[in-house]
Amino acid sequence: MSGGASQNAPPLSDTRQALLVAPARLALGAGGLIAAVTIDLSFAAALAEAALGAGLTIFTLIAPGGRRRPARLRPPATAVSPAQPWWRTLAAAMFPSTYGVALLTGIALAFNRDLAAFLSGILLGMGTVALGYALSVRPGVRT
Repeated sequence: MSGGASQNAPPLSDTRQALLVAPARLALGAGGLIAAVTIDLSFAAALAEAALGAGLTIFTLIAPGGRRRPARLRPPATAVSPAQPWWRTLAAAMFPSTYGVALLTGIALAFNRDLAAFLSGILLGMGTVALGYALSVRPGVRT
């Protein structure tokens, strides 16, 4: 085979996880942003802070070399069973990043709405990158 696209393509289970986790992250981010605006933050300030959080997150996640780990630190490969329920795949894909940021956003809503809007932007950025990843993978290509 020539060309590296088919050899480096992620398995379809990664695509499934990305398609499941992207809407969840986008919904949590939008919910946090709406909650910050509803409590007492102006819409313009919340949108600017969320845009900053999303922009920094997207830049960090798509920057070349930003997500590489040394081989000795990689977790062992686990096969995702096609018979595994969607909610279990979603719960595993959201751990720990989405849970952590969503929890911090909820806590920040009680103390600092500006921080909550920024953290909501981080969730929106993570969801956007996951959606972009899922849409960029060609269906039918297996490793």
